[in-house]
Amino acid sequence: MRKILVSILILAMLALTCVPMSTKFAQAANKPVLKYSVEPVHELFVEEANFGEPLPDPPGVYLGYDIDMVNAEYFANGGEGVYIAVIDTGLVYNWQQFLPPTANIRTDLGKGWSYNVTWNPAIHDFDWTPDPNRGFITKDEGSGHGTHVTSTIVGYQRSTIGVAPHIVQGVAPKATIIPILGLDYWLVDCPDPTYPGCLGGKVLFRGGDDWMLASSIYYVAELAETYHPMICTNSWGSYEPTPVIREAIDYAISKGVIFTFAAGNSGEAQMDWPGAYPEVISCAAGGWTMQTIGSGTSNPPSPYRWYLSDVPEKLNTNDALGNNWQIFLTEFSGRPNATLGQSWKDLDVCAPGSYVVGPYKPEAYWNGATWVITKATAYYGLWGTSMATPHVAGVAAIVAQNYPSFTQADMEWVLKKAASRIPLSSNTKYAYDPFYGPAFYNNDHDAGAGWLTADNAVKTASVYHK
Repeated sequence: MRKILVSILILAMLALTCVPMSTKFAQAANKPVLKYSVEPVHELFVEEANFGEPLPDPPGVYLGYDIDMVNAEYFANGGEGVYIAVIDTGLVYNWQQFLPPTANIRTDLGKGWSYNVTWNPAIHDFDWTPDPNRGFITKDEGSGHGTHVTSTIVGYQRSTIGVAPHIVQGVAPKATIIPILGLDYWLVDCPDPTYPGCLGGKVLFRGGDDWMLASSIYYVAELAETYHPMICTNSWGSYEPTPVIREAIDYAISKGVIFTFAAGNSGEAQMDWPGAYPEVISCAAGGWTMQTIGSGTSNPPSPYRWYLSDVPEKLNTNDALGNNWQIFLTEFSGRPNATLGQSWKDLDVCAPGSYVVGPYKPEAYWNGATWVITKATAYYGLWGTSMATPHVAGVAAIVAQNYPSFTQADMEWVLKKAASRIPLSSNTKYAYDPFYGPAFYNNDHDAGAGWLTADNAVKTASVYHK
């Protein structure tokens, strides 16, 4: 009976995505509304991936500054026995070159929901045929966003073939990842140059709709009946709430799934949904005031890669720029907007989301003359609450490893209480950031309860559990 009800809901969602269109482009009956996005605020190339030559740094396990900032270095076996479903853009085809060989990726459980898109001359528009068997591998014109998010959780490697690997540790290296493609890219032939968005004979669609993402969530709920503890991390959102998505989330929570969601990148304008729903754990994006220049030390030594720098254990240590705290809230991080019905209680915790480095790409883009598909995956720094969310999911996995019976409500209480032990500074003056020089002046609620660290979360959980 449950599966029948779920099928009815999904069919209803297909109908909800239809929006009438009164132009010369008569909309196909099943054209989706791709209102969910995973686009980062900024992306910056860091270095190429070279798997055939030795790197100047010694082989070993390195610690990225962002992992150090959440104190995950104390949990090398973090997340063991915990499942994390990553609903995103899937993984790049050569993900095995980038994720550590020790990473637990359940490819047998990976799935994807998408559409096949073809031009229909009869309606002078595209037909969108649902494809519930899309798979989780990113297409050539797709996005490496899901790969980047996954690397934050389990880590990534910087060399493999014939060379001893350099592993950059993730927040929860032993967590088991279930890759799910709920957002996609489509670069399709466009025979009419007057069609909206048509450039060089092609048009690019990207994002996800209610059917793709609700189907993904219901799938995670089904998995949770067998695989537990189950955390579902979601670095996507929309400018408006959607009842069918919320129903799917609530159903999955009833099956034991724990959700983390990005707060969105709209700054003071709003939090994005579903991150604004009170029943999920929403994630704001912060940064390190010394990013791009670092502290000058790392372990093992890597003097010319700032993102492997050691961060002081006490974040209220003075830095070289004159700040008395070394963390700040990004200007773009979504904040509750009361006029939209969003409460300050809806924003939960803050984690690194500014210049987080990991494997990223490919992606199609128009360079002004032609479409370019960047097939080579390289290492990029990304900005966005999308980057903060997997940090929080990783910390939740460390907690769930020790307390597998925790529900969504339990986990949210513990993480918020743990974050409140490090309130975000509101008087940070400078951040060495190529996009955001001066830090944003925030109030007590702009970053949720505060800055989340894994050690504080485990300590808080131990008290809560008693």
